[in-house]
Amino acid sequence: MRLWSKWKKGGALLADVLQRQGIDPKAAAARESFKKILDAAEAAADNRIQREQPANGTLSRDERNTRWEALFFEEIRTRAKSHAAETKRG
Repeated sequence: MRLWSKWKKGGALLADVLQRQGIDPKAAAARESFKKILDAAEAAADNRIQREQPANGTLSRDERNTRWEALFFEEIRTRAKSHAAETKRG
């Protein structure tokens, strides 16, 4: 995913999920949590799409990009919820 898209699309989703979990997204961004979550989600999506490729066969570029983006968003949601739970505990 292009860097601008990662931050624009992924950042908006991450802010929304954090806010729904009761975490101030601006504070999370200031603590570098935002960058860490987006980078980890990107790496996880890359790994997952590589592992899935043999099972799915060869996907077109558009299909691969769409699948990668879905995985990326799923990883963001998971990591944001985990981050929110850790923040509330600590």
